Amino acid sequence: MTIAKVEGAPALARWSARIALFALVLLAASIVLHRFFGMSTPVFLRLVLLSFIGAAVAIVLGIVTSVRIWRHGGPGAARAVVTFLVAGGILAWPLSVVPLARSLPELNDVTTAPASPPAFDTLAAQRKAPANPAAYPARFAEVQAKAFPDLAPLLVNRSVDEAYDLVLVAVRRERMTVVKEQPPSEENGLTGVIEAVDRTTVLGFYDDVVLRVAGGATEARIDIRSASRFGRHDFGRNVHRVRVLLRGIVQRLESTIPGSGGERVAKGRPTKPVKAGSARDAAKDADRKKAAPRP
Repeated sequence: MTIAKVEGAPALARWSARIALFALVLLAASIVLHRFFGMSTPVFLRLVLLSFIGAAVAIVLGIVTSVRIWRHGGPGAARAVVTFLVAGGILAWPLSVVPLARSLPELNDVTTAPASPPAFDTLAAQRKAPANPAAYPARFAEVQAKAFPDLAPLLVNRSVDEAYDLVLVAVRRERMTVVKEQPPSEENGLTGVIEAVDRTTVLGFYDDVVLRVAGGATEARIDIRSASRFGRHDFGRNVHRVRVLLRGIVQRLESTIPGSGGERVAKGRPTKPVKAGSARDAAKDADRKKAAPRP
């Protein structure tokens, strides 16, 4: 005989609590498996939706149970409370982002160059159906221009090679996984490309990033594109990432001064050029000093 039967709890009360707890376990397990063990995002989204549906069903059963207890009395109130706490907590999560979703445009792909956005190459294979397409949706350009007019190309007075190196450092500092490095060269028209993957901290959603650095010997233009791999709404994630990258690149630019031949020199710590063979000469001088008798 189970504890529930001893207590005489109504079947609805028992099942409402069980469904709520099952939805909680399902949601927690899905997040862990997706974030750390490689569960595919479409499967993860289906399991999350299932947990939300389970929580909603549990809430409905909990309400029916509470009404019956209120009218006729009897046990089951504790289980109803557990149902409302667990299932309510699960549903509070998606409901809490509704105001944010309504305050932002429905975008999942943003760029500093809507007219000619950087294209995905290596990451294009990861963006096949059911993922979002690799091509930038042209309809996003007008929406982005109205919502985020500050997103614009970054023009710098540095050589394209130096700018590319600074951009690569900024990307790595954000702990993104770089999947493609194409330094600027004569073969690619002095256009460098960096592709990287970033993941959200808690849920582990994949976002794809591509940066393009084009220019010449004295100036360069930097364009960034950030796109969610899944989902219609990014809740402002991509525009935030682009702004963070732009700030990081500007900080790197401000902390260095242009160097000859595309070399970077840190501000406040000028270094003299080292001639070929100077290291060997210094080593010989040190050996002579060691061999010389001490007074």
